[in-house]
Amino acid sequence: MAFTGFSAEGIDLLQLNRLHNSKEFYEAHKMEIRRLAIEPFHRLIEEMAPTMLEIDPSFVTVPSRMVSRVRRDTRYTHDKSLYRANLWLFFRRPRRQFEDVPSFYVEVHPEFWAYGCWGAFGRGEMAEIRDMIRREDKLFLDAYKAVRACPGVVLGGETYKRPKFPDAKPAYQTWLNRKHLGVDFRETEDFAPILDGSFVQPMLRTMQKLAPFYRLLLAAKERAAVIPREAAR
Repeated sequence: MAFTGFSAEGIDLLQLNRLHNSKEFYEAHKMEIRRLAIEPFHRLIEEMAPTMLEIDPSFVTVPSRMVSRVRRDTRYTHDKSLYRANLWLFFRRPRRQFEDVPSFYVEVHPEFWAYGCWGAFGRGEMAEIRDMIRREDKLFLDAYKAVRACPGVVLGGETYKRPKFPDAKPAYQTWLNRKHLGVDFRETEDFAPILDGSFVQPMLRTMQKLAPFYRLLLAAKERAAVIPREAAR
């Protein structure tokens, strides 16, 4: 079945389910939530997969392993709400349990919709990226150009209060001072593109352009695994 967009009814139902915060309400609407909210993500994965596999043939493409769960894991958080109002999918390589790997994502939330690419969550990975930035490694330069070539995409990641390398080029400072690294496109006003499905092809073109950024994150993870860092630089 072709992807034709997300359902406003499905988005509203997820939010209502979170507000009720009740296992009884969820069980009563479970099949409806699956049909209206989860299955559209599965159809989107099918549409995205051919393009995404061109970026990385090792991506997992089994929908059940790619879409977030409606039920939240509350063991390690102060927020004990049982259910989430947003859902997202990841395109990423196979991973060990709880392992962070570079990935592309698409998220639908009652207040916004977004997509992007994230990685470099480990301190050693960011140390490798900083090395590549300071040496102006080709992987970094390609990633830097790729991000700049994507209008509406913003570099993200928590930053340090003080510059890590104050003498580095000013243009690179916002990259060097991140604790982890990602890029996002986020829309908070116009939901029409996700409701009618017209966002898909522009998003895929952007993700293709961001392939060098993904390769930078992947290289950082691989290098950090070979040469572990005792501390981030």
